[in-house]
Amino acid sequence: MPVFFGGQLLNTADLISTSIAFISFCLASSAVYILNDIKDVEFDRLHPVKKLRPVAAGTVSITACYTILALLLIASFAVAYTISLVVLGIVAGYFVLNVFYCLGLKNIAIVDITIISIGFLLRVLAGGAASHIIVSKWLIIMVFLLSMFQALSKRMDDLILMANNRDQVTRKSISGYSIEFLQIAVSMLSGVLLVCYLMYIVQPEITQRMGEFAYGTTFFVLLGLLRYLQLTFVRNAASSPVKILTNDKFIQACVVCWIIAFGVLLYVN
Repeated sequence: MPVFFGGQLLNTADLISTSIAFISFCLASSAVYILNDIKDVEFDRLHPVKKLRPVAAGTVSITACYTILALLLIASFAVAYTISLVVLGIVAGYFVLNVFYCLGLKNIAIVDITIISIGFLLRVLAGGAASHIIVSKWLIIMVFLLSMFQALSKRMDDLILMANNRDQVTRKSISGYSIEFLQIAVSMLSGVLLVCYLMYIVQPEITQRMGEFAYGTTFFVLLGLLRYLQLTFVRNAASSPVKILTNDKFIQACVVCWIIAFGVLLYVN
């Protein structure tokens, strides 16, 4: 993201270094997911979808999981080290933070979604460190807000799943949420996110670099947020944000049009 928004997407050196950082984070996050599956194995076995995961299904032993976890982590740190110590420190911090998440912090409402959001923010900071691009405060704010928005939506999906299946076992932190609270929180975050984007896109340095019509990209952001809220509140289709993004053509069109518009303003204008 820092490379794209910094106008350096065509800079081969920056693109290579951020790609290496991306690989490092893929390895580290895979290690985290394995640890999480080990700690949640009993819970996952009672879940209609998660019971099919390799650890919960018993197709992979716990010993093998720890071995793979260690190998992934070593590889992740080694790859990050080839870029810089700063990137290595960010990746290591991400892993340590998620270890505490897996060991108990995920059971505390609000804290759980905050840690998830910080994880996405660390990815962006790693991209900035790898490409030597200073990440703007606006990008930091918007990435954090968008991550919180997604995490809250996922919690809403958990509550709806629990309501439809009374026997369904859910994560402990879900007791700290309710449908009403999550609807208010998601609505609030979507409004704040839109305001932050408007404040960002009309900044003098942005209009100077991208042109006076940069504010037009807000149109796609607004439509995308409204569509997501429509799916959540009108059609009761709250689900994993990833599933909505990959299944809903309207949101896909908004994202593609927004990327094209930004690309034209940054690289063609």
